[in-house]
Amino acid sequence: MTRAFRWVVNGLVILGSIVVALAAVEVGLRYFYPLPMGVWHQDREGLALHWPGLVTYLPQSGLTVSFNSAGMRDGEHAVEKAPGVFRVLVLGDSFIEALQVPFDESFTSLLEQELAGRAPGRVEVMNASVSGWGTDDELRYLTRYGRRFRPDLIIVAMTLYNDINDNLRERFHTVRDGTLVNKTATRASFLDYKIIQLKGLLASRFQTYQLLIRARRARETRIEAQQLSTHVSSEFVPADQRMARGLELTRLLLERIRVIAAEDGGRVVLVLIPLGVQLSDRQFAEFAGATPNAQIDRPQRELKRIGEQAGIGVVDLLPGFREWAASGGAALYLTRDGHWDRPGHRLAARIVGSELVRLGLAGR
Repeated sequence: MTRAFRWVVNGLVILGSIVVALAAVEVGLRYFYPLPMGVWHQDREGLALHWPGLVTYLPQSGLTVSFNSAGMRDGEHAVEKAPGVFRVLVLGDSFIEALQVPFDESFTSLLEQELAGRAPGRVEVMNASVSGWGTDDELRYLTRYGRRFRPDLIIVAMTLYNDINDNLRERFHTVRDGTLVNKTATRASFLDYKIIQLKGLLASRFQTYQLLIRARRARETRIEAQQLSTHVSSEFVPADQRMARGLELTRLLLERIRVIAAEDGGRVVLVLIPLGVQLSDRQFAEFAGATPNAQIDRPQRELKRIGEQAGIGVVDLLPGFREWAASGGAALYLTRDGHWDRPGHRLAARIVGSELVRLGLAGR
């Protein structure tokens, strides 16, 4: 046996051992400690999207979820709108993406059912929401992908505790001299983009890869959590310089969305998603602690002001959610991750459906 042959054999043995070890870790994770799986990738300009046509099991929620050919957590929708159809495009983050509940019990599906018997003609609700999106991402999606669906109504569902913070990353738009400016798109090279796609694919298929991601990003995740906690607290007190910029940027982003919708003959409404701690005075007092000047509804008042300045109607879910909680209704948020549970989606759809009808935004 030559030395070269022994090297090849030893190399194959080592490689085989690594493969067996990784397979054992993968099986162990899947059965004993399943990690959340990824369902996202990025386009060449860095916008987060879902994998088109993906069907996958999510151990974190115990659900099998699917995405249509346009990458929406939704059934299939033709690009061309059928005659007489009133089309609603919903833009939001993980609350509306709704990976925690079956699709037919999620906000967008239930909203379509709510409007079916209360609006003239047929109503079609499309869910284009993606986890992690802020208004900045939503405007980029609308201009790049969503506009081709020609929605009659665009619902921007805003998660108050992180959307403004997300906008301050200024990935796609910024403010210069009081004007919203599109940032020059940086397109990944062909090779870099293929590597990004490969990483996204691995994250959607393998628990072992998710474990490696978590280990590598542990410190970064802790820092982001601390920053988000600080940001959440700052929403209930008078705006500092950073928050004031975030509010101004958000207003300009919403104005741009309204202009685009109007150019296509559509309208826009802003839906405000409350924090769980806002549902009772006791919960809020425990959350705010000794923070001076904290006011339980300050974020909603700020966003209503912004909506008015941007010429956009606003649906505030906080009063209805507080009334539900005060009446002893079922919990609306999941304790493990803070998203809506099934009653939360159901109540949100009922409130928004009623408000759209009242505002005359549920049909032509």
